[in-house]
Amino acid sequence: MLGVNQIGAGGILALSLSIAIVSSSLAQAALAESRSNQFKRAEKELREGDYEEAAKIYRKLLKDDNRDNRARLGLALVLLKQLNYQGAYDLAGQAIAYDPLNARAHALLGTALLRSGDFKISVEEFRTALQIDEREALAVAGLAEVDFYENRVTESLEGLRRASFLDPYEPDYLVSLARSASRLERFSTAADAYQRFLEIAPKTDSDRRERIKGLIAFFRFLGNTKLHRVSGEKRAIIPFKMYNNRPFIKVKINGKDELTFVVDTGAGISVISQEVADKLGVKPVASGGRARAVGGSGTFPIVYSYLDSMSLGGIRLDAVPIYLRTIHHAESTPEEFRAQGYLGLSILWNFITAIDYKNQTMELEVRDSLLPVARVPLSGLVAVGETKKIYVPFRSTNNGLLSGEVSLDGSEVLNFIIDTGATTTAIAMSAVEKLGFHNKKSGPPTHVIGAAGIAENVDVILVKEMEISDLLHRNVRMPVLDFSALNETSGFKQSGILGGDFLRHFRVEFDFQRALMALTPQTEIVKIKYRDAEQVKQ
Repeated sequence: MLGVNQIGAGGILALSLSIAIVSSSLAQAALAESRSNQFKRAEKELREGDYEEAAKIYRKLLKDDNRDNRARLGLALVLLKQLNYQGAYDLAGQAIAYDPLNARAHALLGTALLRSGDFKISVEEFRTALQIDEREALAVAGLAEVDFYENRVTESLEGLRRASFLDPYEPDYLVSLARSASRLERFSTAADAYQRFLEIAPKTDSDRRERIKGLIAFFRFLGNTKLHRVSGEKRAIIPFKMYNNRPFIKVKINGKDELTFVVDTGAGISVISQEVADKLGVKPVASGGRARAVGGSGTFPIVYSYLDSMSLGGIRLDAVPIYLRTIHHAESTPEEFRAQGYLGLSILWNFITAIDYKNQTMELEVRDSLLPVARVPLSGLVAVGETKKIYVPFRSTNNGLLSGEVSLDGSEVLNFIIDTGATTTAIAMSAVEKLGFHNKKSGPPTHVIGAAGIAENVDVILVKEMEISDLLHRNVRMPVLDFSALNETSGFKQSGILGGDFLRHFRVEFDFQRALMALTPQTEIVKIKYRDAEQVKQ
């Protein structure tokens, strides 16, 4: 009996262990299925634009398993969508620490760096990602965006086509593709890409969708039109008057009406006042959404129009797209300096453009594509005979603005918009916060008039040294402005504006083909940081 009892007990024990093992396996399977379902839910919320809910799910997954890189990288992508670049950077860096050969992690790290304005390291990360996996779409798109910002637009378009092929359900690639296509005046391609965006993008961002619907309508209106067709003289010297560090010129539109325009490299597209347009019978052709800008609410309604022609001295341009919007003025502004429009980069881009502040002339020259391009360095001080020029490379933002690199009181490099239409140099609130410049406040608050309206009670700081290439400007007062709206669409972070109070000390030349600004000093206010200048024969 003892033996029987012993056998019975052993059988019961074995059965219990079997049940325990099966139960454990079932529990693990259920847990795995639960995590799988949570990932599916997070990805669904991400696609539908509920970033808060997607982030909550990914954070729970990470809390349950802190080594789960899939959850970590999912959360990093959500934070990128929410414009939280530091958070995305931190998570991507942690993922690389766990798995150095994770292509997606390197691509996310590169994207966070690019959005923050760090081009050099972002490119390194994109290239690392593609060495690991040549089909990593985010890295392909990242390098294509860099091409766009640095004026290699054809290469940008091809890269974005490949990224969209690799990941056809990522709407951001389509927006970038449309932007590159429109820069190349391939408007049908741009409109088609935007239409596809509307089909797959979340329905939650209504303003962005309205902006894109407006662009589609405008691009369909333009069709195969060749814009800014240049005729007349090959070179024009146009006098201007200065007021509040801004150059004002006379512009003739549609062959008859002469208007007062500000030469404005801070405007991607030329602008006519809505009030003037109403008087002249210039009608809207499309509209939708709100543009991002500095001042007031940070936005203004987007209304597109189209001029048959615009004349600048002896140069005529046919087929000129423009914005119509309200133009704000200070009450004290004299009538002759109440701008009726802004001459933007979409016009200036067609020429080698020089703004001579000392002689108060703007020079426009049509580049002869058959002539060789003179050699110049990428940046820095150059001696051309007795004349010293400082070359400053610039990039183009998604908004079509020029962005150059600046350092303040020995800080890291910051990206500043180069803006001939701005009275003063300014700094972003986010830059003041990051650099700890709160203790640099100087004088009483001021007010600032921007494209989006008037900002009141604006703090002003005093920066001891501002460096641009080989130039040093001391004791610069800068109003502190909110750049958050503008940075939503700029593509990479802008930390300030390089305005007329700085530019007026130079003859400023823009070579858009080579993405270079040349500054020839005309006063002693801004100093050259002397070193051995490169001698260039032109």
